[in-house]
Amino acid sequence: MKPEPVRPETESAPEGSGTTPAGHAATPDVPAERWTVDGLEDTPRGPVARLELPDGRTVVRPLSDLPPGVRGGDLLAVTDGPDGVTLSLLPDETAARRRAAQATLDTLNAAGRADLPLNDDGDITL
Repeated sequence: MKPEPVRPETESAPEGSGTTPAGHAATPDVPAERWTVDGLEDTPRGPVARLELPDGRTVVRPLSDLPPGVRGGDLLAVTDGPDGVTLSLLPDETAARRRAAQATLDTLNAAGRADLPLNDDGDITL
């Protein structure tokens, strides 16, 4: 089965043509599906991105299918249209998710630190 074409956000889709991959009309009330960039890697066939789908599955796509400047952890809006899937960076949602993850990590670290025997230098006493 041949994968469907993917358009990075730098290519424009025809006006009013998009639907989400779930088949819903692309409207402000129905957000596009979100994929997470799980990782970027170089392979013998060129650079690729591992993308995590909402159901937890991962797919691998050529990095050239993604918008320029994409990084691991970025959220992508996925919109399906007559010319294939369009991937767009979601910088505000990505930043919010990173802040929430950092806050959770800080809370866990603070709770763990309280349970550890530390010396005056802040090192763990074994």
